[in-house]
Amino acid sequence: MADDFVNLRMLTGFVHEMPLAEAYRWQDAMVKILPMGEVVGYKTGGHDPNPPNPNFPPGGIRAHLLAGMFRDSASIRVDETAAGFLEADFAFRVGDASINSAETDLEILAGLDAVVPFAEIPDRYYDPETATVNRMIVSNMISRWAFAGDPVPIEATEEWLTRLRSFDYAVLDENDTVIQEGSMAEWYDPIAAVRWLRDQLRDSGKELAPGHLLSLGNVGIMRQIHEGSPRGPAYASDQFRLEYYGLTDDGGPATVTINIAR
Repeated sequence: MADDFVNLRMLTGFVHEMPLAEAYRWQDAMVKILPMGEVVGYKTGGHDPNPPNPNFPPGGIRAHLLAGMFRDSASIRVDETAAGFLEADFAFRVGDASINSAETDLEILAGLDAVVPFAEIPDRYYDPETATVNRMIVSNMISRWAFAGDPVPIEATEEWLTRLRSFDYAVLDENDTVIQEGSMAEWYDPIAAVRWLRDQLRDSGKELAPGHLLSLGNVGIMRQIHEGSPRGPAYASDQFRLEYYGLTDDGGPATVTINIAR
């Protein structure tokens, strides 16, 4: 499976039934085999109001973020994925190990030191007849490329909890045209997502460490890169720029950009 993923070949035949704990043990083995570097954080999926897979377990699933997923450049060629799609996400950076035992929302926030604008390109190229939740877990949620913007420092205050639960965001193209927009108030509670991820990792014998990046899942804006996808027509613009509003001290947007080299 790792060899097929690295070489942009379809993943086929993975239909095993197993407990979730065993699927996560397979995931641990998968990330060690993938030539994509060390673990630099974790990601979640399936806890938003419209999960892409109705068979996800309660709370969603999680995967590893690996150093080799992160691009030094904001540009990517279409042929660097097999069935990739542009996904607008949201991320925090861990600032203190106290997050592993935090109880209240403010204590969890105190264990984080920054919001990180985050977008990624998953590459879900697999036989749809064997696309089980176990495949998603074992394949590390088929995460291929990741893009991070400049961190925005945060503070452990009630005011910041309110801001983080209600900020607006949008994706724009290279002509500053809004592709789609939304509000975190209508999507998911980012602190609740951190709590679920922390608890799931702890149950799996893992701990968060300062510097870890936590991607909390998509914010409802996704666009297919390739033609002929069941997700809809290919994205025609040359840029996918995600902006968060209301989180910076200067009033400007926090931004991450993916440029598509055609």
